[in-house]
Amino acid sequence: MKLSIIVFAVLSLIGSPNLYAETVDHDMINKIRDEGFNRSEVLQTFRVLTDEIGPRLTASPGMRAASKWTVEQLEDWGLANVRLEAFEFGRGWSAIRSEIHMTSPRRTQLYGLPVQWHPGTDGLVEADIVYAPMKETDDFAAWAGDLTGKIVLISDVGEPSSPAATDTSPYQEEDLAELTGFKIPVGEPGKGGSWKKFMDFRRALMQFLDGEDIAAIVFMSPHEEALIQMTGYQYHVGRTPTFPAVMLAKPHYQRLVRLADNDHEVRLSLDVEVAFHDDDYNGYNTIAEIPGEGRNPEIVMAGAHIDSHSPGDGASDNAFGVSVVMEAVRILTALDVQPKRTIRIGLWSGEESEYWGSGKHVRDHFGYAPRQEGEDFDLLGDHEAADLSRPFVKGRDYDRFSAYFNLDNSAGKIRGIYAEGNAAARPIFEAWLRPFHDLDATHVSLNSTSGTDHESFQLIGLPGYQFIQDRSKGDARYHNQLDLFDPSYEADLKQASVIMASFLYHAATRDERMPRKPEPQPLPRDTQAE
Repeated sequence: MKLSIIVFAVLSLIGSPNLYAETVDHDMINKIRDEGFNRSEVLQTFRVLTDEIGPRLTASPGMRAASKWTVEQLEDWGLANVRLEAFEFGRGWSAIRSEIHMTSPRRTQLYGLPVQWHPGTDGLVEADIVYAPMKETDDFAAWAGDLTGKIVLISDVGEPSSPAATDTSPYQEEDLAELTGFKIPVGEPGKGGSWKKFMDFRRALMQFLDGEDIAAIVFMSPHEEALIQMTGYQYHVGRTPTFPAVMLAKPHYQRLVRLADNDHEVRLSLDVEVAFHDDDYNGYNTIAEIPGEGRNPEIVMAGAHIDSHSPGDGASDNAFGVSVVMEAVRILTALDVQPKRTIRIGLWSGEESEYWGSGKHVRDHFGYAPRQEGEDFDLLGDHEAADLSRPFVKGRDYDRFSAYFNLDNSAGKIRGIYAEGNAAARPIFEAWLRPFHDLDATHVSLNSTSGTDHESFQLIGLPGYQFIQDRSKGDARYHNQLDLFDPSYEADLKQASVIMASFLYHAATRDERMPRKPEPQPLPRDTQAE
């Protein structure tokens, strides 16, 4: 009887999922939670980046100020090897003032903002409007010769848009369950190129309108109500547009079109002042480290993009992520951790313009994918221009790299992490999240996500991960003038900072480097993006 019990107990241990479970340092987690919850500085960091520094368009004065401040702050906290890493970018730009009025058939003020990297009006410009929606180059012929001297409304009023909202929408359990259910990939790999198609059309459109000698161009904001984007991407030296452009609030844009459709003569007046900054064409990443053991330790990284678009102060996109990453290393420095691996953070510039900052850091330190040549691929970042039919090239620190953790999905709390198809990482992440189930961080998804700097690492087979976060409903604070500081973010900032610090600590102290998926293999050339 006793022997049977012993045998059963041994067999139970052998079958137990916890026998070889990932080691979790609960004592250190207690210290991280205490420092992160009771002596946090994350809200102050968040406030400085938003209220005091404000918009941080790459190569703008705001971005320069953010670079200077983050270096000083990280040094003050005791981080090592704090520095700025430069990369070639393009022209700086900032908005100063804009006044937009409809002057006929009646006079009224309109709500709009200048589009990035377009020039100002150099005084008051008044002209008739022409509603000329164009989505592809084949549309140009229908308007050739009819736009001279006009203010051209280029957006189709029928385009879909996000619903209006102003708060954060927590994931429900059924949403997280759907998110974590693995989606088996189907179809040919490697198809894509939507960003290049967009930019190719945008450049062709600007060239066509320049030839038509128009007065200005007007876009319709994709948001509902009075939320206004002003995003533009033609920042390359010698490639910036030659005429003014404004992004108009959707209801005001729609009213102009309705008036024109009802045979009214509609005139607009624009008075837009902007500034180009051509003293330095570089963008800059802020880099800082907690050194690891020995002369050549492995590397664990975390990052978030510090650049923003211009309308608001870049709070949820992405001062939130930057503040969390900075706070995570502040916590670990305050606790005087001595990691096995170097913990490095990257506060990336140029993310809103195709991951230029993170891509350059990966290229300089870890490796790169060969770039496609011709057809304006030189204007695209590494991720968009990658030639996936050729093998990638390993850099000097490729084999020293362990993992990268990114935060850039709005300003909500962390709910889990995308494992990017890495089945070996899943049980590790589940173990690391378990002490934070009380903070609603519970889910690991094997699915991949896109649109953040972790893709610069994934491109060459390095483990790069993005956390799952609660998001603002309808992306209400995404690239518009309401993306401002809000003290209600404090609890989520603290929660995310504590989890980020714990992930960095455990990745930097575990016995083995983080597991990797098989290295990317070249794709057949005919599967490249068309």
